[in-house]
Amino acid sequence: MKYLIGIDLGTSSVKAIVMDVEGDVIADAQESYSIQVPEIGYAEQSPNVWWSATVNVLRTILEKEHVDPALIGGIGLSGQMHGLVLVDHKGEVIRPAIIWSDQRSKTQVEKINQLIQQEQVIDSMMNSVSTGFAISSLLWVKENEPENYAKADTILLPKDYIRYRLTGELAVEVTDASSTLAFDVAKRKWATSLINKLGIKENLFPPCYEPYEVAGEITTCAAEETGLQKGIPVVFGGGDQFMQAVGNGIVFPGIVSSNIGTGGQIAVMVEKPAYDPQLRTNTFCHIHPDTWNIQGSSLNSGLSLGWLKSNVLRANDFQTLTKMAETIAPGSEGLIFLPYLTGERTPHLDPNAKGIFFGLTLKHRDDHLVRAVMEGVTYSLRDSLEIIESLGIPANRVIASGGGAKSRLWLQIQADIFNKPVYTTKTNEEACVGAAIIAGVGVGIYPSLEEACKKLISFHSEIVEPIRENVEIYSHYYELFKELYKRNQDLFVFV
Repeated sequence: MKYLIGIDLGTSSVKAIVMDVEGDVIADAQESYSIQVPEIGYAEQSPNVWWSATVNVLRTILEKEHVDPALIGGIGLSGQMHGLVLVDHKGEVIRPAIIWSDQRSKTQVEKINQLIQQEQVIDSMMNSVSTGFAISSLLWVKENEPENYAKADTILLPKDYIRYRLTGELAVEVTDASSTLAFDVAKRKWATSLINKLGIKENLFPPCYEPYEVAGEITTCAAEETGLQKGIPVVFGGGDQFMQAVGNGIVFPGIVSSNIGTGGQIAVMVEKPAYDPQLRTNTFCHIHPDTWNIQGSSLNSGLSLGWLKSNVLRANDFQTLTKMAETIAPGSEGLIFLPYLTGERTPHLDPNAKGIFFGLTLKHRDDHLVRAVMEGVTYSLRDSLEIIESLGIPANRVIASGGGAKSRLWLQIQADIFNKPVYTTKTNEEACVGAAIIAGVGVGIYPSLEEACKKLISFHSEIVEPIRENVEIYSHYYELFKELYKRNQDLFVFV
């Protein structure tokens, strides 16, 4: 029997699984790392740290169940999106990667968005640029670190660096490439005109492929480091949002994904390129040449709860927090949290936005803070859901994933705030499973993604339905949540 490996390079850790061709996970492993903040508003990670952690988890999953590397049929990758990795002509990393939550490129964002408007290329770009996107980070490097820019030979996305270390091949794929915003999303190719007008070297951008194509094979060097066998085919895979969709069986239009990880996303697949006229959401290339993904993104989802756990409550684990929140009624007795700890994307596109606890009184305890954070994160995702529905895109079924799908309480909060039934799959580590499935398609084990998902992905029998009384409570507080940003927007720049 052949096995498949899925690797997910996340923001806080790298995970890997070994899965058999029937969809059963044989072994899994995870290794954590941190975000470096050399200055306020900066967010960086070392690609070499990513690689070291990846080597460790690959060795662990092979050793844990004594998996014979000769039985591995293919490897697929998933990863955090938008980040900028710069390598020189030898493939060596030039500087730490600037990742998605970085806020340093505000000036460059204004310049790029003005150019997009002037060139009238919205119909092909389908997005505005935000801080933390590779194109704005690259322009920041060009203008502030000219010595590093001069050394740069190729840009990669985070997971693409791991694939390069596995195969020796420098390339990207369309889901992640479209998230750089140096990309013509409609035509699925680099936006060379925009790149040239920004004065950026066109040869920095490597060849771009589809997610299910084979990128290369495990090299001798990678085999020695990881314990894998030389020659195992490696499939491109995709950004974590897309691989989570595959891992949840969302490979058909009309199904909404609600993912709560470090960041949060509301996303839906569409068969025609479309975008929000106000550019509050993003439209990226999806897993097939004729599909796209419309996505609203929150920068501070699980990140907000992690901040509360570690920096405020000093709690040991998230299960403790969930038990605390369960003791509090919906609405947190009037306590509302704005989860804008590192600015916000959808719907505000505001790197200056800040977090707020509003409505604190003497009756509020630690338990209220926890529930208010969980509710505030979900309010921010409802912002994205309402934009998607305003585009005429049906959103009748919501499938939850990430950490927000592992908490029964948070599932109920999502159902109540969205006022929609919420489904969950039996898949654990959805992005890893999605990467493994797409590897299986790429090497021919499965005839198609659709057939693979029908065979491998199943749903829990329990559907979390919205509770009418809770829906009414949350509808009231959601209006206050939206008003809080409006009334404080002008003040954020002074903090």
